[in-house]
Amino acid sequence: MSLNNVSETFGRTWNSVSNGWNHLVQRTSNALTRFHGKEEDADNNAGVTQWGLLSADMYDDDDKVIITIEAPGMVEDDFNISVIDNVLYVKGEKHFTKEISEGGYTIKERAYGHFERVLPLAYEVDPEHAKASYKQGVLRIEVDKSEQHKRRKIEIN
Repeated sequence: MSLNNVSETFGRTWNSVSNGWNHLVQRTSNALTRFHGKEEDADNNAGVTQWGLLSADMYDDDDKVIITIEAPGMVEDDFNISVIDNVLYVKGEKHFTKEISEGGYTIKERAYGHFERVLPLAYEVDPEHAKASYKQGVLRIEVDKSEQHKRRKIEIN
């Protein structure tokens, strides 16, 4: 194989890796969330990643906005949810629990600690009638749209 062929092959490989990385960063940049551990838990959190993904979906219904966020390993009391100026704030804490009695971890990829996920809402909403539920590791939040942003079907006479 000539030096030119090696250079072309490397260039194509590098472009493929670079494109894949850019796509990954683009798709996950909003979901990438920083977790802040407590100082008193420093020993328990040693080696634990401080970044994790809290992937979200936002669905626009006629009358409301529905947001689902993947947050496995938590309970309802771990969340603090609010809407301020049409921005959804999901704060919480994912607790670290040492589940082994002997030996040590070889790999720790899950994030623990305090986090905050901020999602701008595309509509003016009524937070007074918001509802939230948590089931099988997925947080579901429903926020009613304000009257002027609700969709209305126009009938043809």
